[in-house]
Parts: sequence; C-alpha cells; structure tokens
Amino acid sequence: MLLDVSVEELLPLMNAAGGNRLPILGQLDPWSDGVLSREDLPQLNAEVDRLEAAAGDDVERGLVAALRTLLVRWRDEPGLALHWYGD
Repeated sequence: MLLDVSVEELLPLMNAAGGNRLPILGQLDPWSDGVLSREDLPQLNAEVDRLEAAAGDDVERGLVAALRTLLVRWRDEPGLALHWYGD
C-alpha cells in the first residue's frame, strides 16, 4: 500500500498538530527516507489522533483517514514494514 502525500499537504497539518513536538512524525525529515519500527505503532496512533483533531478541511481529514488505514494494515499484517520516503 502506498500513501503518496506531498510535503506541502502534510506539513501544515503536522504543524497544526504540534510540529516537531510530535515524537515520531515530528522527527521525520520530509526530504530523507526512513523505516519506522513496529514499536512506534502506539505512539503513531496517538499522533494521528492529534492530526485528526487539528484537521481543518476535507483534504486534511482525508489524509488522516488514509493514515489510519495504513496503520491498521500495518498492525494487522506483522510482516509489513512502514517506510517513509522523503521528497
């Protein structure tokens, strides 16, 4: 599953939700790649809750819904890895 989101779409939402104070999402470099650990899943779920609370329009709410779908699939299929590909 691929969730293709531009930096311009994601950063305003992340900033509204706490920006670099988000322990996981706030530390991801939008211009670098990375792999997230399954141990990050509970914190990522909490951070997506913060994104949902900060979402101000249908586009941002759709992004949050897509992130939730991705995290549910990752949780339900232990063999998957969650990769972050920067811009």
